[in-house]
Amino acid sequence: LFCIMRYSRQEIFNEIGKKWQEKLSKRYVAIVGLGALGSVSAELLARAGIGKLILIDRDIVELSNLQRQSLYDENDVGKPKAFAAKEKLSGINSEIKIEFFIDDLNFKNIEKILNIKNIDLILDCTDNLETRFLINDFSIKNKIPFIYSSAVGSKGYVFNMIPEKTNPCLRCFLKEAAQLDTCETYGVLNSITHLISSIQASEAIKILLNKDYEKNLVYFDVWKNEMIKIKVNKNKNCECCAGNN
Repeated sequence: LFCIMRYSRQEIFNEIGKKWQEKLSKRYVAIVGLGALGSVSAELLARAGIGKLILIDRDIVELSNLQRQSLYDENDVGKPKAFAAKEKLSGINSEIKIEFFIDDLNFKNIEKILNIKNIDLILDCTDNLETRFLINDFSIKNKIPFIYSSAVGSKGYVFNMIPEKTNPCLRCFLKEAAQLDTCETYGVLNSITHLISSIQASEAIKILLNKDYEKNLVYFDVWKNEMIKIKVNKNKNCECCAGNN
């Protein structure tokens, strides 16, 4: 009865139902970065009944995080985020499996941590381009879908990367770059991080259930209530795509 009642409101949603809810319980999702975006996306997916979550983050919870990282509270300050998130999510949904890594994802450990046999989807919730490109290249090489998300100030982006020959990857439209604005240097509203995580989690469920997902780059400015969908074309000169076709 406990299991039946937990997802009852989600199951009566026409796009899911009991059949697709059962499929969600067999899906594995890796979340890289458990800050403002990753912690909220992880919570939403845990509550939605994703079968297993793999959590990766090297940082600890700081007091300044609590303004927007609603999975944590004052008792978590000083704890590794991956460990604190695992504790909280296990209390939210004890039926799902959760594995965590207190580590910096890099080219030396990515193959071990993101075991391609046990991953259906990767959520990129990081805050630096080097790690984003690492995830991008790994995903394209191993044909694992991933969802890019970012937020700073009042603005945020979400983009689904589905490894197919005609689809663009992250390197097709993001350059090896100049330093980007961060929450630490530019500030951030907690409403935009929650909004972007909600969009990311919704897209994750669509992809995991083989439903129609958003094909465009989604941009939202919560201060101006402005939403734009941007078509991204595949870059024929992209080194990642060219090397993995």
